[in-house]
Amino acid sequence: MPLDPLREWRERYSRNGTQLGFRPETDAPFHSSVQSICDSPRIVRSTLSPGLLFRDRKMMGDGDDNVSLVVSLGRSLTINHRKREACLARNEGILFQADAPGSAGTRQRFAVLEVSTAQREWEARNARPGDVLTKVIHCNQTLALLLGYIRTVAKIGVLSAENAHQLISRHLIDLVILATTEPSLGESHLDCVVAARRAAVLDYIASHFCDPNLSGSSLAAKLGISQRYLQRLLEATGKTFTEHVDELRLDRAFSLLATIGDNKRVSDIALDVGYADLTKFHKHFRLRFGDTPKGVAESAPTDKSQSR
Repeated sequence: MPLDPLREWRERYSRNGTQLGFRPETDAPFHSSVQSICDSPRIVRSTLSPGLLFRDRKMMGDGDDNVSLVVSLGRSLTINHRKREACLARNEGILFQADAPGSAGTRQRFAVLEVSTAQREWEARNARPGDVLTKVIHCNQTLALLLGYIRTVAKIGVLSAENAHQLISRHLIDLVILATTEPSLGESHLDCVVAARRAAVLDYIASHFCDPNLSGSSLAAKLGISQRYLQRLLEATGKTFTEHVDELRLDRAFSLLATIGDNKRVSDIALDVGYADLTKFHKHFRLRFGDTPKGVAESAPTDKSQSR
């Protein structure tokens, strides 16, 4: 017998986040998704049909007293917690404490992100969640940095090596607490900020390397940092900005040439991957692969249907 969709969501969510209930807004079919991103701190993303998320006194019997940062990832979300009401816009957050009843809902389909941390983690950092509980955290620089870092973790996964796992966990918890207390960080040298900014830099390069106008100065301006700070962020990777970009462009070019052969001009492929200077492209390609672009293209499998 198939599991009730609402019950299935509740069980999946409680395995990854805080134990919650959900009350649908209408009798329409219930739709949801649950994505577990990290287990320490517990990070879970969920999309839901219109309705109300809630934690009542019966659920509080589970003994969970974690502090959760709840972020609205879509439409406005009405929050009720500790006799206070607030409204979250997109990418705004608020702190919930699991040892008190609360609710979050809307009459439209919505998405939420929960980052649940143990109270001892706050105490270890001399932070008091009670000072900012139920206060709306607007989409400040630090919260945006945290959300970007979470997206990176969701994309690549938490590394299995214990020391790497612990490091990422510490960075995430530090960023959660900073997001509630320090709206602007500038070019901070805090480990968590450096890690999150470096991840943002590498993610942007990986997404925009085909843009011929991508430069260190344009990327620094986009992320609101100086070029010198950008250079320092990349020092730990062992590569410069230019080396990161060239590597991605050349790898993409090699893949295209090895796949489509001489069905497309080498100059067009060079332009497609972001090289405006064809001489530079040929030089860098040969240095990296020990062959010319034309040589790689000619070695590509031939489409028999075209050779008949």
